[in-house]
Amino acid sequence: MRRLAYLAAILLVAPTCTVTAQDRTSPLEPGQRVRVTAPSLGLDGHEERFSGVRGDTLVLTSMRCLIADVERLDIHAGRRSHAVTGGLIGAAAGVLIGIPVGVAEQSRYECDPDNAWGVPCIPPLPTIPIMFGVIGGVLGAVTGGFIKTDRWEEVPLDRLRVRVVPQRDGRLVLAVSVAF
Repeated sequence: MRRLAYLAAILLVAPTCTVTAQDRTSPLEPGQRVRVTAPSLGLDGHEERFSGVRGDTLVLTSMRCLIADVERLDIHAGRRSHAVTGGLIGAAAGVLIGIPVGVAEQSRYECDPDNAWGVPCIPPLPTIPIMFGVIGGVLGAVTGGFIKTDRWEEVPLDRLRVRVVPQRDGRLVLAVSVAF
């Protein structure tokens, strides 16, 4: 009896729930940056603003091309910095520069165990490459943080869809969606 009550509750509540995760489409909006590759038209990664799709034609700001002629279509997905890559490269360069400097300083190194300051003797060979690596890593991360590049996501052309969406005010809007 209890199972029947649970089943009835689920059947009554389930139709009122909205599941938004099922629609895995992302709208391709007018004004969005796209990159088009269509060798038959002489386009190889041509960047343009998207205007819309009319039938089987991709409409860009300054041109139109048949979707059948397009080999690849990418949408702009933001920008990314290269701070981590710069930090790793800087740290590696710092260590590589620090090793010969540490070896050169090691030959001039004299340790007085009875020094007046009571500071323990640390040989320069391991400390100098580490210090150079840290300094190089910080400088590389800062430099890499200023270097930004565009990220692009490929749009599968077989999933490009056009549909008419009615609005609340009675207008009809042509919506282009791309499934990822």
